Amino acid sequence: MLTAGALAGYERIAFPLPPSVLPAGFATSNNKEVVPQASIKYLLFDFGGRAASVEEANQLSIAANADFTTAHQKLIYDVARAYFTLDAANATVNAARQGLTDARVLQESAQALYGRGLGNEVEVDLARRGTAQAQFDLSKTYSAQKDAMSSLLQAMDLPPTTKLRVASVFGRPLPPHTAHTVDDVLRDALRRRPDLLADVAKLRASDANITAARSELFPKVSLGANLSVPFWWMNVDNSPYYSVRQPQGAALLNLEWPIYDGGLLQNKLKLAESQRDEAADELKGRTDQALREVALAYDQVETALQQYNAALALQTASEAAFLSASDSYKAGVGTLTDATTAQTGLASARATVATAHAQSLINGAALAFAAGLLTSSADFAPAKSR
Repeated sequence: MLTAGALAGYERIAFPLPPSVLPAGFATSNNKEVVPQASIKYLLFDFGGRAASVEEANQLSIAANADFTTAHQKLIYDVARAYFTLDAANATVNAARQGLTDARVLQESAQALYGRGLGNEVEVDLARRGTAQAQFDLSKTYSAQKDAMSSLLQAMDLPPTTKLRVASVFGRPLPPHTAHTVDDVLRDALRRRPDLLADVAKLRASDANITAARSELFPKVSLGANLSVPFWWMNVDNSPYYSVRQPQGAALLNLEWPIYDGGLLQNKLKLAESQRDEAADELKGRTDQALREVALAYDQVETALQQYNAALALQTASEAAFLSASDSYKAGVGTLTDATTAQTGLASARATVATAHAQSLINGAALAFAAGLLTSSADFAPAKSR
């Protein structure tokens, strides 16, 4: 540490003298002084205290950067989840519109059969009721669609009046299963999750803090030096002022060793050790939580994919059933009940496929987030094998 400074002042001193020298028994001195000076202090040895302080600062900086990455990944996940939810809501609206179209087809068939004397008025009224129900179901999907858009705008921190055109991902194919085993994903999570990396850095910082606190119990050796050129004026008993302007300097080797401080440094060390235990417990708890999150997300990805495949099979069967029942009723050889049941089943199957597709994408994003891999749109497993 290199410092420069200057000292200036005035001082009046009275000092005793024997009466045999001065009858008054004292003399006075007036001093005026200006002292510019430069000094240097260099720590030579402190049992690792300074190095520990640097290491603690470095680790805390690493932890702060990791926490920043965690915040980024959470933002990406929140926006992705809202986006996929909106996509499901849009697909559900389309499914409801198709359901309304199918209901109108049955209503037209019922009216045509009634006009040819092959049906009755009750069937026409029932078909009209089915159309009204489909219209009502469509209106409910609009409400869910608006709520999903509002959630997306909120996740993006945009005003609620913002108008967005959102591209659909409903046609994106999903893989039959995840590419990695759960053990592989768990290992990646422990190695990549930024919140765990932040806790590890905080633990290392607490270790360095213990080293720094322990070093304060031992001596410190430092080298000091100073150089000054004082401007000094002095008089004695109102004599004329005498001046001196001579450079002065010193080089000192300093040893500091705390002998007694009332237990302050010992308590500081105990506090550092306690903080280290707290950091270790937090890391263990966060690690256990991360493993649970990854395992749950992994299972949910597999489950969602299975549900989506089952929903596709249900939709295919429902389409065939509705086509058969609708054609049979239109030809006058089937019942309106069978056709209506098939129509409502198909509408439900379409909505189920939309929801299952979006949930698969959401669960894939959740798995990537839990594993610490969610850094861009390319990380939305299971959109592609990884």
